[in-house]
Amino acid sequence: MRLPLLVLAAVLALAFNLGGYPLFDPDEGRNAEVAREMAESNDYLLPHLNGLPYLDKPVFYFAAAAAVMEIVGPTETAARLPALVFTLVTIAVVIRFARRHWGPDTGWLAGLALATMPLVLAYARTTIFDSTLACFTTIAVLAFWEDRPVLAWAAMGIGAITKGPVAMLIPLATLVPYSLLVGRALSRLFPLAGLGVFALVALPWFLAVSARIPDFPHYVLVRESFEGVSTTQFRHTGPVWYYLPIVPVAAFPWIVPALGRLKNWRWVWLGRKVNPHAQDTLLLACWVLGPLLFFTLNQSKLPQYVLPLMPAFAIAAARLITRRAGELGGGIGVARRTYVVIAAVLGVALVSLTKWLPEPPIDLTPAYRTAIPPVALALGIALLVSAALVWHAGRPQRERPALGIIGYALVVITVPLVSSRLLAAVGEDRSSLTLARVIQNTGGDSSEVIGVGAFPTSLPFYLRRVVPVSTGHGRELTSNYIADHYEQFLDLPGSPLEPADSWRERLARCRRPTVFVARADDARIRGLLEPQLPLLALEGHYAAYGPCAASSAP
Repeated sequence: MRLPLLVLAAVLALAFNLGGYPLFDPDEGRNAEVAREMAESNDYLLPHLNGLPYLDKPVFYFAAAAAVMEIVGPTETAARLPALVFTLVTIAVVIRFARRHWGPDTGWLAGLALATMPLVLAYARTTIFDSTLACFTTIAVLAFWEDRPVLAWAAMGIGAITKGPVAMLIPLATLVPYSLLVGRALSRLFPLAGLGVFALVALPWFLAVSARIPDFPHYVLVRESFEGVSTTQFRHTGPVWYYLPIVPVAAFPWIVPALGRLKNWRWVWLGRKVNPHAQDTLLLACWVLGPLLFFTLNQSKLPQYVLPLMPAFAIAAARLITRRAGELGGGIGVARRTYVVIAAVLGVALVSLTKWLPEPPIDLTPAYRTAIPPVALALGIALLVSAALVWHAGRPQRERPALGIIGYALVVITVPLVSSRLLAAVGEDRSSLTLARVIQNTGGDSSEVIGVGAFPTSLPFYLRRVVPVSTGHGRELTSNYIADHYEQFLDLPGSPLEPADSWRERLARCRRPTVFVARADDARIRGLLEPQLPLLALEGHYAAYGPCAASSAP
């Protein structure tokens, strides 16, 4: 079997149609706009959102996306490309590491497993920081594994200017408990050279921003880090079992073979101090359980937080499959039987959606209802074929492990190829692209735009300009830093933030044609706008009215 060809197919699937659908608000639109403003201003030190300092996340991903935009322009592909590139780097690092330690088959299979996990696929194609963070935490963990702590601390330094202190927490939450369990000195994790390299990588940006924004250290260390972990004020909360259903879906289907020898935990425990194979298994377990415990106790919870744990599942699955080919051939083991049942049930359920679509807890737009059945049918068929391949691969006296591996990889490789229509429907609902086009077609660049208690985060990106917002708190910009400093930014000359009722004066005087954007569910504001201006567009979560003209002023 040509495992490298399967890895290539998975990589091509990850990159397929990368820029073929709009940016999703709020996260993709906001992050892409920060990168666009960075490229436009050539200020690669201090990120800005809608013309205001944006310090909710560090600079590294924004700078990478801005550099791409400098070359190809501000497009969806440019915004998403760094996430894809760093995902591919992670895959390459995992392949190289596993090849060196367990041979070529294990290396290529580990890379294939990582490239065909749903969570990896989703965030390899999303303008967000987690794929980049996962790249550097993976490099750090594997560098510690090989007793290269200086490289590990360098990787954590880049991770820290990508997403903050969590870049240190994930590797240390893995290696500290592992070292204690196997009896290794913790001092090996903290060499002076490593700490020095970390400081050289991470501190210059931190100090430079602190010189320009004196309260930045307090904001990033206390407000964003400590309070984000210990309080529920950021609203991304969840129960203690939040990740229990997420991790199996995120690592599907490779979590099934990865846990295929879970019953051998006692052997691992007893051999942890003397047996290298047991130590390898224990380190993979710590890579999952250590950070997962922190994320579970953390008051802020999101699915993508567990993305840096996926390489551990990929390596574990590859080690088990290549060491014990019987898991894919020569008798249907528990792991394979489990996968066949799960895939078959899910496949039947998805195929059935072509006949009936149950009423979900939220209303579906017509575009969703049109797009979901064919995508569900394609994925359902892929799951059924996958189940058949994995079952057939393990028939007695007919060992064909290659079929099982193809079966495991098939489903996620299929997703990008069949989901274009659904992604377009999501974009219609969660992007400002259509709204921006309507505004441009109505007034071109001559008309002004103002958000009335509303800020579609991708609207400035598609309009290629700052969008003023009439607001009483600034939370519409989805930035804690901007909301915390609302009064300060409101008083800045030329600030894009305006008092909550300033839009009324704009409408009354209407010195220039102006489009007023409100939230679609804001009945009060829309009730005030509708008697005075025509409805220009109602797209997704926002409504646009206008443009006003001098003759339309009351």
